[in-house]
Amino acid sequence: MVRFHSTLSDESVYRRFFSQMKLESRVRHERLTRVCFIDYDREMALVAEKPKTAAGPAEIVAIGRLVKSPLKNEAEVAALVTDSFQRKGVGRELVSRLVRFGREEKLGMLVASVLTDNPAMKRLLEGQGFVFESGADPDILEGEMMLG
Repeated sequence: MVRFHSTLSDESVYRRFFSQMKLESRVRHERLTRVCFIDYDREMALVAEKPKTAAGPAEIVAIGRLVKSPLKNEAEVAALVTDSFQRKGVGRELVSRLVRFGREEKLGMLVASVLTDNPAMKRLLEGQGFVFESGADPDILEGEMMLG
């Protein structure tokens, strides 16, 4: 995970977390413990890896997450792809699998928040069936996808 986070540009980090987060903050032991050890009753994390080769070890290239709401029959979906693997279908595949997981879990809806200056992620999610509207924050689009 530390290596994965070191491959991300400041722009990719900002577009995923909606704020600048320094590498040191993203790879703090306490934070990585929280995001790596998940409660499978409440969330799912999928990881895409570049396989090990003679030239080097396996590498994480993308992470997708689905986090269920404790109050509603819905979950939030998010994905983060390392810069060198963006626009190659990895994020689309992760989101597609998270949508399938949401259906298997009998969720009624998936939600996602996307910065207005991230049209690629908006298009990716729209391709899966999300519909977006402006939210309370003019810089953030709120998406929904009905499952049930």
